[in-house]
Formats: sequence, C-alpha cells, structure tokens
Amino acid sequence: MVTIKEIAREANVSPTTVSLILNRKSKERKISPKTEKRVLEIARRMGYLPNLQAVGLKKAGSQFAHRILIFWVSDSRTQTMIHFFRGIEDNIATNHLPFEVLLQSYRAGQLSHAMRNELLLSCHGIIVCNASESDMEFLDSNSFPRPVILYNRYSDKYSSVVMDDRTIGSIPARIFASHGRKHPAVVSSPPTFNGMHIRQNLFAYTCQSLGMEETLICRTDYSPKSSYEATARLLREHPETDCIFYLREELALGALRAFTEKGVRFPDDMELIAIGDYNQEISAVSFPSLSVMHLQLEHAASEIINLLNDQLYTPGCSVTSKVLPVTFIPRESCPAYIPPADCTD
Repeated sequence: MVTIKEIAREANVSPTTVSLILNRKSKERKISPKTEKRVLEIARRMGYLPNLQAVGLKKAGSQFAHRILIFWVSDSRTQTMIHFFRGIEDNIATNHLPFEVLLQSYRAGQLSHAMRNELLLSCHGIIVCNASESDMEFLDSNSFPRPVILYNRYSDKYSSVVMDDRTIGSIPARIFASHGRKHPAVVSSPPTFNGMHIRQNLFAYTCQSLGMEETLICRTDYSPKSSYEATARLLREHPETDCIFYLREELALGALRAFTEKGVRFPDDMELIAIGDYNQEISAVSFPSLSVMHLQLEHAASEIINLLNDQLYTPGCSVTSKVLPVTFIPRESCPAYIPPADCTD
C-alpha cells in the first residue's frame, strides 16, 4: 500500500504537507494550489488509499459508514435514475449495509472533469453510470484511489454489471420473424455506447438471417416529438414497413400518435417492440400497450452494490462482469413469440 511518505518523496514536499492536502486543509494552512494539485495527481497516480475509517461518516449511534459516490450522466437518462436508486436503497436497507450514497452529475464525454481528485479521496467507493465511449477511454487510461464499478459498460479493468446486449438485439428479430413479418426497421437515438451498436447490429443481422428484408435504420434525437416526426416520415417514405424495433422506450411512446394518424392497426398492420427500463406503468396503459424488452434496472443497481461491497471488504479481488438477463413482455403492440410448427418444446 502506498504511504504518505512515498507520496511526499515523489512530490518533493514534507509528509506533513501531503497529510494536510489529503485531509483538505490546504487553504487553512496556505498551501499553494499548484502544490495541492501536484500532490493530488501523484496520490491518484500511485493509487493512494487512506484508511477507510479515517474518511468515514458517522450515522446514528456513531456507526461507521462508507460513502458511495455515484456518477450519473445529466441527459434524458436522468428519468431512469429513480429506479436505479431504488435498487441501491433496497439492497442497503435489506442487508443493513453501512453505506451513505451521494450523487454527482456529469455531462456525457466530460466524466474526467467531474472525477476530481479531492472528491474521489472523500469517498470509499465509486459507481459510474452511462459512460460514453470517450468517458470509457478516460476510465481505462487512468487508475483511481477507490474501487470503481461500472453500470452497463464492458471493461477489462473494472468490474461491471451489464445487460445482455446480444439478446436485447436478437430476440425482437426472432419474434417478428415468427409472426411472418418481412420489412423491419429500427428507430434509434444517437448511439452513446458500444452496447447500442451491438443491439442494432444483432437485430439487423438476425432479421436478415431469418429471411427478412434489409433493416431500415432511422435516426432521431432523444425527444418524443422528434421520434413522432421520424416515425411519420418512415411510414410515409416506406409504407411497406411492418415491424419496428425502438432502441428507447420513450421514442416508441412518442411515436404512437403517428400510427394513429395513419390508421395503423396493431398487431394486424404493424408490430412494435421497444427497449424498456423505466416507463413500465406508462407502457402498460398506452394505446396500444407497448411490448418491451424489459431491462431490470433495479436488479442491476442491487448487483452493483454487491460487487462494490465485495471490493470494499476484499481488496484485490478479481474483475467481474455480471451479465443480467432481459425479459420480453408481450402486449398489444406485439404478441408473444410463436415457435415453429415442428418445434418439440
């Protein structure tokens, strides 16, 4: 384990100066910002990890608590945050874990600015959610003084809990094909991580391998209004389309008006499946009710807490990627999978 003396030697300052900086007393002792920055950068590079009890919080009855810092991207995905936190809170309460959870927002592609040295040194564990590809490059090229767990991102360096992207992409294609559909389309917001590419590509590949026509790809931004406009244009320019896979649930919900205006009947004329992780109540009562590939967000959050708990109490444990299954929920917009006539299952 790296010591304060080793950091002091590397930074060419006294151990007392290092101790004051790491304990956030630089201004109080009039240590220059330049020296503070250099020491914090060296501490992070060397993987310094002070005694967890030293930066602990006090809960009721003076119980020691670990401070868990969650980085969550500040875009449309903030709507799913409540379900993620519910999974974390349920795990902490059920297992009586001594955790305090703090939220730090960041902009996509700017995680490096949010993960400040002094902030990281004030916590015991870090959870990073919704990192973009450039954010992942930042994470993979750096080391941090606290254990880091990723939500829904693959990494050889950090443990993570991920959704089964291959199943998410291939199952909708198989369901559409089982109903005799021939003209598939995908409606997607701009890809923010590699898993979105996997889902789209597996959908298109599976459709073609099952004898369907080449998949139309329709791009739109995050808003329901833009999805409505993109879907209306798709129906106008490609009236043969008979099944659509929406890579975000809110995009499908925003598009429903376009089908009503066209007089499209479900599931006779058209079938829809969306990736759903937070609007289950709305999807169940929309018209038509929306069939979804359901991502178990609360389960994912709970598993992340389990991984982080292991790393806090078992330093040096191996990198683990836990892949969670997804569930297809058939509703009015698309019936359940129909097995081939010669299937014996």
